[in-house]
Amino acid sequence: MQHILESHPYIQEVLSLEKQYTDRKTFHQKAEHLLAKMGADDDFLKLVIKRNFEDKGFLDQKWSLYNIPFFYIYETADFYLKIHFFPSMKQYVPGTAAHCIHHHNNYILTTAAIFGSGYETLLFDKDVKIDPVTLDARLKITKHFTQQEFPIHCIDAWEPHLVFNPEKFSATLQLWTPDQKRVTDNLRVNPILKAIKNPLRKLIYTLGMEKQFGIASKKTYQWYPVKDHFKAIEENEYFEPTRTAVGPEVNSYSFQTISYFIQNRNIVDSTYLTQVLNNSNTPEYYKPFLKALLNGQTIEETFCKESINIPQKTYMIADVLEASK
Repeated sequence: MQHILESHPYIQEVLSLEKQYTDRKTFHQKAEHLLAKMGADDDFLKLVIKRNFEDKGFLDQKWSLYNIPFFYIYETADFYLKIHFFPSMKQYVPGTAAHCIHHHNNYILTTAAIFGSGYETLLFDKDVKIDPVTLDARLKITKHFTQQEFPIHCIDAWEPHLVFNPEKFSATLQLWTPDQKRVTDNLRVNPILKAIKNPLRKLIYTLGMEKQFGIASKKTYQWYPVKDHFKAIEENEYFEPTRTAVGPEVNSYSFQTISYFIQNRNIVDSTYLTQVLNNSNTPEYYKPFLKALLNGQTIEETFCKESINIPQKTYMIADVLEASK
């Protein structure tokens, strides 16, 4: 239900910039100041809450540990805006990796820190060397910084990067676009073609036209450190445990995370949340947290999953620095 934000000045300005700057990196640079404004504007964030709580797709979605808690903001065939939430560790250990080193295929990402401590991150050279037999890999660090140093930063398409768990619960507002405009971009939002997405993808792979259509390679890898080098893991294998981690407990965790942000960002709209609570479309697992928000009861903080699907289950920044020598 994008109409809630359709006429908002921020969204209208983003739409105007997107039309004006066909070069995607330039568009990202020109839109940076808007991301910061959106994240600092209480009234806008309250509209973002409405945009989600009145969206049947958002209400009915099946949360998993793969799709971390988030809010939609706005989406077109050319870009989309979201808010992502990053719970910290129950017992914080500085320099603990949140996941494997990865890239976002052909998507450019600009992210603005809008709440919490922010996280530490590493960027790597795009030219990753992988042994096809052993899956041993070589990666070179190109940048190391925190969101306190660079509250707004851009990650290029195909650029490997790594986020470390934040010291405190954090949130970022994000702008995503493909790396270039393609005549096939509208296919992503075509409801008919979405229904036959997998057969279409197989055909594109058969024809060897992944780059032309702007989709991920048939085999996409992520990486983690092992002593003096890195090891590649196929993306589907890496994500399988989190994609299958679904159910009532994950649903509750996801909405508790969202509720924690709403309460601690001080954007509780009691009149509106009362309407949501009484709406027959509102999922049952929302209701305990909505009642707590309305009654001023403390929403307990959620914490991140501290192990990831690699043999050693976790790794530290020191391991990455050692492997990249």
